[in-house]
Amino acid sequence: MIRPSATGLATAFYRLYLLDSLASAPARPATLLATIAGERLPLANGAFGRALQSLLEGGYLVPAPEAAVALTALGAAERVAERERWRAVIPTVLRLVDEPEPERRPAATVAEAATVEYRTAIVAESYLDRVLVGALRERVAQARDGGRAFTLVLGVADVDASSEATRRAIVHRCIRATLGGATTLFGGDASAFRYGDSGVALIAPIVGDERRGARIATLLRARLDELLRTMTTSVRTFTGSRWRVRIGDATWSADLVTTGAVLRLAQDALARDAAERRPAA
Repeated sequence: MIRPSATGLATAFYRLYLLDSLASAPARPATLLATIAGERLPLANGAFGRALQSLLEGGYLVPAPEAAVALTALGAAERVAERERWRAVIPTVLRLVDEPEPERRPAATVAEAATVEYRTAIVAESYLDRVLVGALRERVAQARDGGRAFTLVLGVADVDASSEATRRAIVHRCIRATLGGATTLFGGDASAFRYGDSGVALIAPIVGDERRGARIATLLRARLDELLRTMTTSVRTFTGSRWRVRIGDATWSADLVTTGAVLRLAQDALARDAAERRPAA
């Protein structure tokens, strides 16, 4: 007989617990396990270790001094995404456990499947709202409360390929490689996120360098351009694809009181960069 506590639910929970606990500072896994053990949760034995191993193998955590583990930039992005997933699931779970007799639902009807428009703003905004805006909101709140100012850098790879599947494959590889190497290239304190359908967003604190946003923007442009050029010359399927990289950055200041203001400033810079680099007719 398989107990519910022995399923992947326990591992999924401990992934969230580890990502959230390490957001503030590195910690030893044994300390975290001892802390959560006090909650006496009915979860499977060994799930904590499986969650820890999966996060290390995925690049979300890295070993730190004194037998501790620390969150990477990729892990910070995954933490926000995991929180949003659980936030969406919890209302349904509460309904299931609090209502022994669920309300009757209307009979299912067969409807024509909606066409997925991968390049529309709807897809981009859905991811942007779930992840990037949440992280920005936290940074703005910290900065207004006396924390460090920060910079937001947006980079978008516009790819024109022979088919939509090829375009998506190029963009996916490019974004995955950029997110995976963000800590090494942009600094250990930089957090990397997906931006919409074909972009990357970087958030980094200002540490004695007011031009850090411009420097990261230059690095991001070079990184995206290098990845796209390499893929379109080394992968036969991608040969002949054309691309253009757009970059925009914004630095938080006291007069930018909302998350939307910071984001709009970076998006305006992104639009200006696209206009300046548009080939003459």
